[in-house]
Amino acid sequence: MQLNRKKPSLFPALVGLFLFCILFSAAYASAQTKQAPWISLFNGKDLTGWTIKGSTGKAWVQNGEIVCHQVINTPEHTFITTDATFSDLILELDAKIDGDFNTGILLRAVDQPTESKLRLHAYQVKIDPTPRQWTGGVFDDFGPDWHWFYTLENDARARTAFKIGEWNHFRIEAIGNRTKVWVNGIPTTNMINDKYSSGHIALKIHALGNKPEQEQILAHFKNIRIIDKDPALYAQEMDLPVRKVE
Repeated sequence: MQLNRKKPSLFPALVGLFLFCILFSAAYASAQTKQAPWISLFNGKDLTGWTIKGSTGKAWVQNGEIVCHQVINTPEHTFITTDATFSDLILELDAKIDGDFNTGILLRAVDQPTESKLRLHAYQVKIDPTPRQWTGGVFDDFGPDWHWFYTLENDARARTAFKIGEWNHFRIEAIGNRTKVWVNGIPTTNMINDKYSSGHIALKIHALGNKPEQEQILAHFKNIRIIDKDPALYAQEMDLPVRKVE
């Protein structure tokens, strides 16, 4: 006599899988928001934890901001750099330039000898006040032979993200060999390059020739914070295709 055996139901397994997905999604969302381990890099009062390197550009703290000032006839760039070094990170800050102030945000900056023409070599997220409008692009800041890694020449949306004379929010993710940049929530860079792996974060005051009309133009930075513990857990997706650059 042959017995009719019921096939085991898949329903409990599907229910279990569904519940697992819900719990995983909730945990991921929590990691993205409430539990993000942000660390402030700037206390809003003074430059504790930072050092000025390079030339004679000036920087001071006022109204909770790091204020940067170009000085005429400076022979080289000036940098306000963190004393600490970082590898993988997520960095956020707010920046404003009053006019034609040549500056940028350096990542994984490596110290060079004092006789070098450029005191730090690094990835530089450019703040570009020129009609070119490449703010949020990245170039290799390593001396007289610097070159762009990632431009915005074919990205009209990215070129209009930054506003001169207004506060602009930057989010920069440097995790492994991939760097992503957003300006005011608009993606501007998504690149792969492995030249720099660890170093300081720095703000740049560009060298200035005999141009006294530009000397009073200021740059402002505030709300500088970082995630350097498991930053990949808090990385965001972006709709720009990733590009490998040399």
